Amino acid sequence: MTSSSSPATDWLDTLRALGRTPVDAIVRVDDPLVRRPAVEQHGLEVRRVLRLVRGLAVHGPAEALVALANESWVVSIEPDHPVHTMTAENGS
Repeated sequence: MTSSSSPATDWLDTLRALGRTPVDAIVRVDDPLVRRPAVEQHGLEVRRVLRLVRGLAVHGPAEALVALANESWVVSIEPDHPVHTMTAENGS
């Protein structure tokens, strides 16, 4: 991960400030099934394996994500926001 200012580095700064506050994130890695145990060893709960994007949906302390960002096999760490579906209104 680069040191120049970008949304990813801005979010890492936010994670640093949050310390032990629990957060949800998507950690993209080179091989999710192989890296899952290492992610869990950082103190993160893996909630879902995302095979299409080679990632893991995780929950845990923000400081654990900051530490994880230093691993060479981590491609990116992003916030995991809720996904909502849109439904058509009656009569449309």
